[in-house]
Amino acid sequence: MSNPGMQRLVLVRFSSASFQGPKAAKQVTVDSNISGFFKYERDISRDSRYANPQKPGDTPTRFLVRKLGHAYELYPLFVLTGWWFVVFCYAVYISFEKIEIWLDRSQEKAPWDWERIRGNYWKKPTLAFDPQGVTHQRIELMEVLQDEMVEAAKQRGTR
Repeated sequence: MSNPGMQRLVLVRFSSASFQGPKAAKQVTVDSNISGFFKYERDISRDSRYANPQKPGDTPTRFLVRKLGHAYELYPLFVLTGWWFVVFCYAVYISFEKIEIWLDRSQEKAPWDWERIRGNYWKKPTLAFDPQGVTHQRIELMEVLQDEMVEAAKQRGTR
């Protein structure tokens, strides 16, 4: 151990393992006539003035991952939770891409207004899984009818 870097690593390793945290300013004493062991120590696991006291299970992350080295039965649960989260995010994305959701209220026309969606109505997701793109085809006859209906509504003054 002549290397100074190695000596420093060993010193840091053994000094951090023996750190017990600050001692309490007031020590509670017990009558010496009472038998048993009593030792009061301060719990600094959530005190932000002290860096990483390494108390097992005191935070949600440490509670979840502290025993993963030998708790192999939890691995499938973590995988299933990950898959659930991915599917959930996909479902949220598909849901918010639909025409029926009106998030941007800065425009006067609703998202389902024909003048607003005429250029991209066939691109909107309608099904969660459509590999052939059956629902993503333009319908010219419907476009002509919708255009005529919009013109008629403007002539009546209801648009």
